[in-house]
Amino acid sequence: MPHDLTDHQMELLARVLQHGGVLSSPFGYSDEDALLPALRKDIAALEEKGLITVTPHAGSSGGETLTLTEEGYAALGMT
Repeated sequence: MPHDLTDHQMELLARVLQHGGVLSSPFGYSDEDALLPALRKDIAALEEKGLITVTPHAGSSGGETLTLTEEGYAALGMT
């Protein structure tokens, strides 16, 4: 299934893959990271396309876990 992904979205998928298919956030320091809003948009877009699942952490830490789906692995050419 082809996906129209930006370079940043592909990089995020590869980053999740590098962490065994599961990556926990927060990603850096939200008060200092100017790229955080764009990262949030990429995460939402990848989840909407079914390439990752996003699971919020319990409690009020605000973190979440990103997990590659089968479609996410396929988008990276790993079927």
